[in-house]
Amino acid sequence: MVEAKNESQLVHSLAISAARPGKHLSLSPSFQRCTLTSWIKEKINKKECCLFEKDVREDVCRCGYSKIEHVGEAIKHRHIHEVPTDAFGDISFDGLGQKTGKYARVSTDTSPEILYQLLTEQWKLSPPNLLISVTGGAKNFYLKARIKNMFHRGLIKVAQTTGAWIITGGTHAGVMKHVGQAVRDNALSSSIHGQIVAIEWQHGESFTIRTLWCGCFPAHYPMDIKGQGRLSCLDNNHTHFLLVDDGTHGNYGVEIELRSRLEKCISRKQSGVTIPVVCVVLDGGPGTLNTIYNAMLCGTPCVILEGSGRIADVIAQAAGQPLSRVTIVHIHLLMKRFFGKEYEKFPDLKIIEWTKKIQDIISMPHLLTIFRISEDDHGDVDVAILQALLKASRISESQGIECWKRQLELAIAWNRVDIAETEIFTEESQWKSSDLHWAMFSALVGNKPQFVSLLLENGVSLRDFLQDEETLCELYKQMPGCFFLSKLAKRVDRARRSKRRALDRRVRALQRQGETISLTHVSEEVRHLLGSFTQPIYPPSTRTCNFNMTMEDTSTSAGSESPHDEPQRDYGRDLFLWAVVQNNKDLAEIAWEQVILLFCRELEKYYLVCLVSCVH
Repeated sequence: MVEAKNESQLVHSLAISAARPGKHLSLSPSFQRCTLTSWIKEKINKKECCLFEKDVREDVCRCGYSKIEHVGEAIKHRHIHEVPTDAFGDISFDGLGQKTGKYARVSTDTSPEILYQLLTEQWKLSPPNLLISVTGGAKNFYLKARIKNMFHRGLIKVAQTTGAWIITGGTHAGVMKHVGQAVRDNALSSSIHGQIVAIEWQHGESFTIRTLWCGCFPAHYPMDIKGQGRLSCLDNNHTHFLLVDDGTHGNYGVEIELRSRLEKCISRKQSGVTIPVVCVVLDGGPGTLNTIYNAMLCGTPCVILEGSGRIADVIAQAAGQPLSRVTIVHIHLLMKRFFGKEYEKFPDLKIIEWTKKIQDIISMPHLLTIFRISEDDHGDVDVAILQALLKASRISESQGIECWKRQLELAIAWNRVDIAETEIFTEESQWKSSDLHWAMFSALVGNKPQFVSLLLENGVSLRDFLQDEETLCELYKQMPGCFFLSKLAKRVDRARRSKRRALDRRVRALQRQGETISLTHVSEEVRHLLGSFTQPIYPPSTRTCNFNMTMEDTSTSAGSESPHDEPQRDYGRDLFLWAVVQNNKDLAEIAWEQVILLFCRELEKYYLVCLVSCVH
């Protein structure tokens, strides 16, 4: 094979698109390129053929590459071997509105852990809260304007609200092209600054890209859609591409196994919580049927868009029938209706095999959701996707509070209060205030005021939630960066240094570095801001320091008060102050409503007492 910088390679693809790159440190471009080059050369390999074996054509090897694309020194004992990848860097798409992305050529045997590190650490993509695998027709197909608009709008909405990664089949054709158009339309028209990541896998098609040994910044890629023949070009609406390489040219589906391994790797990445995966299907042929079947066997819920064509419509129609009526004859009729002339090429044995798979698919209703336009006039695909995940979680997890808790975790992570209202906080679900304290904390820290209101409406008591002083202190600790937090941090640091000077040297050696935030610190800082003429809003705290001491003579170094001496706290006021000092108007308004509500209740109690006194 001649030097890579003079030759092009035909490989399979995985493409990733981000509407907005993840946050990262501002480093010089040259330093970033040097770091990336060093990391990729050490971690990632490509595959190449090193033994020319004539195929049908004299000048073409069995691997699909021509003779001149093979290395000069043939290795006799094996046909394909791995070498460090030489194709990586930036990729620039030619044409109107030139776009630039990132790419890397990777072997099919690459560790999914390495790929995940490439995506998140080197390319700075934010880890996902949800994986959406979009599958279906690989060739261009007609999609009615109404379905197209609902799909585009719903897909982008669910990606923005949940922080999802969208995984598709790759290239500028079929369902993958629709995903690219949805990302493009959002980038052009949306004012929402949220990251959208769409990952494309190519099923069978190949494309050409020039490479350099040391990487290319950028590599120019012509968008020659008509001149590709049986090959396909990359979709220029994506920004990150993994070029999956098995050392051959023209073989179909070589990327499927790597896709599966990477999806499993990503789904296990969030500590303590499994990242959910959902499959969305438009159009598609027999290969798509196999993808749906295998996904559901693995417990992945699937959303089928009725009206999108072919296998999607076959499954949608079969799902509306009793299982006893889904026979081989019935599937024959549906295939003939939705596949047209393509149906004539299907062998009878294949129809029998597909019938059994369709029967198995509709026998798992908890994993199957049919999105029907007639029934979902007021909802987009995003609602169907999230409902499918919640429906699957009810069956896959143990019944009871843990199942509902898992669903609520997902809804909060997605910031979808509408889903929580309709699917979680239903009449049959009964919640105690203590059951929802973790959710309340997550909603407050995550700045999700609609969820805070919903939780208060469904049983959360501020008195119970904030009764433990530790909870309010932790809220202050988790505040986003603001002026008050910086002033509070300085006050805590001064208190720590003062304590260290007051303690014996032998005790200092045992204490933990740093003092945590206490309500005393909050009270002092608020009084400092308002003026010394104001009264402290909190009494001296029972946890003025948090040193990790083991000596008995220092175990009571923190001050303590009798709980009977503590004045009654106003929990609505506590939350209101926490919201005000960080300039959070929405949360402050919710907290003030609780203050007024509590005042009205106390006033009502007072009038009742007065009324009873008058009667007696």
